[in-house]
Amino acid sequence: MLFSSRPCLPASQATSLTRRTILASPLLMTGIGSASAQNLSGRPIKLVVPFGAGSEPDILARRLAAAMQEVLAQPVVVDNRPGANTAIAANHVLQSPPDGETLLLTSSTTFATLPNLYAEPQVRIEQFMPMTMIMRAHMVLYCSMAVPATTVAEFIQYAKAQPQPVLYGANLGAIGHLCGEMMKQKTGVQMTDVPYRSSLVLQQMLLRDDVQTGFDGVPAHAGLVADGKLRALGVTCNQRVPLLPGTPTLVEAGYPDIAIPYWYGLFAPKGTPQPVFDRIVDAVHKTQAAGKIGKQFEPQGAQIEGNSPAEFATMIASERETWGALIRSIGLKLG
Repeated sequence: MLFSSRPCLPASQATSLTRRTILASPLLMTGIGSASAQNLSGRPIKLVVPFGAGSEPDILARRLAAAMQEVLAQPVVVDNRPGANTAIAANHVLQSPPDGETLLLTSSTTFATLPNLYAEPQVRIEQFMPMTMIMRAHMVLYCSMAVPATTVAEFIQYAKAQPQPVLYGANLGAIGHLCGEMMKQKTGVQMTDVPYRSSLVLQQMLLRDDVQTGFDGVPAHAGLVADGKLRALGVTCNQRVPLLPGTPTLVEAGYPDIAIPYWYGLFAPKGTPQPVFDRIVDAVHKTQAAGKIGKQFEPQGAQIEGNSPAEFATMIASERETWGALIRSIGLKLG
């Protein structure tokens, strides 16, 4: 398996693991929280999110903003700037003063996958200072009710029997797109990607059977699955998630190589003063250790996880290499 398949721990367990890790780190033991408070202006800190309102990262950002506000005693707001494969949001952060007041909260897509898909990426990790991972999450293979399949095996059998490739919704360059490409490679099914910009668009395409399938986050369409309007065939995790208890994992279904997790993390523009940078990282870790942002994500099997800036940077570099090998094996390029 190319990626480690982490267990889908309940948020309470995941947070306690984070607490032990974070409280043992030098960052919290240095007393940065009180010593550097004067380095923050008191003006609102803006978390720029390259995804639309109501999306999984938007909900995460708003939970994090509320928790950080308590720790920092200053406003923290969310600014949604979707589009251009996360580049609109990232460039907005780069064009803002590097003072710690404008930060990027994005997914692994921005710095782990997209650099391998474009000859000239619009943004580069070298332009940012990785702060910390915030949450690890998982994808679901959804399908239209018009498809006569209730399992991954039945879907593959159905797809292979069609005279034309089945259509799957793909947010180009994102983890769901790569999951779809991996599924093609590992199963031999013929599928054609149909680009979309938001989970709401994919939802409508699946409901109308404009596309037959697509990978998306656990919370994106779980309500429609519960209402019998969409099917969830498999979760990219090695344990079932509470929100979709009847949906097997792709490991159970026999496709562990498609069981790819993804993450969300926080980034500051390069040049951010170190005391300010450290103070914000400290605040995020405190909210994680206190369990202030995890409970809402427990039903979807997500894990709140923090790490040091150095660990985060090393993790991103490692994942970028791993994704690069996979993307080259698929032969996928976007530009």
